Amino acid sequence: MTAEQYVVLQGLPSPQGYHDLRKLADLTPPPPEAMAEAVPKSLQNSFTCFVAYERKHMIDEQTPGPKQAAVAMGRLLGDGALFLQLVDMAVHPDHQSKGLGKRIMESLVAYADEHAPHAYVSLVADPLGQRIYPKYGFEDVKPGIGMFRCLRIQGDPEFKKAREEKQAAAMRAPGDSA
Repeated sequence: MTAEQYVVLQGLPSPQGYHDLRKLADLTPPPPEAMAEAVPKSLQNSFTCFVAYERKHMIDEQTPGPKQAAVAMGRLLGDGALFLQLVDMAVHPDHQSKGLGKRIMESLVAYADEHAPHAYVSLVADPLGQRIYPKYGFEDVKPGIGMFRCLRIQGDPEFKKAREEKQAAAMRAPGDSA
């Protein structure tokens, strides 16, 4: 498929579509208990969101089909003036490498530049994103570091075990074989 076979719209995915796209794109999906209230509230509180759909399933240029799933998305959150955070950049694996991430990033950056020109826009990037986001004007915050707090994740036994293993590895000297 080419870029012309997709349409990128400003709007929100359905809560279930949001969950599914995050999961398919290897992003942590929201927990089941958040689907009824927290996910819809989160989506509604977006500063903006852009969603991509396959053109062939659209009712018209602005209306996705009744059961049509989003194939890519990206959101901006924040106060709408000085501080924004880019989140939820996700492209369905079957639709990657077709320019959708680029089109959504361009839409988000243009929207922020027009509607919040004084905003400090931040994001947390996985390794792939660390190579891609500089193309859109994002810079590393070093010597700062990214941090997070999420009781649901930090309380998970698997997360705790992985964190302890990482800390133990960091404590070993480079030549240690322990």
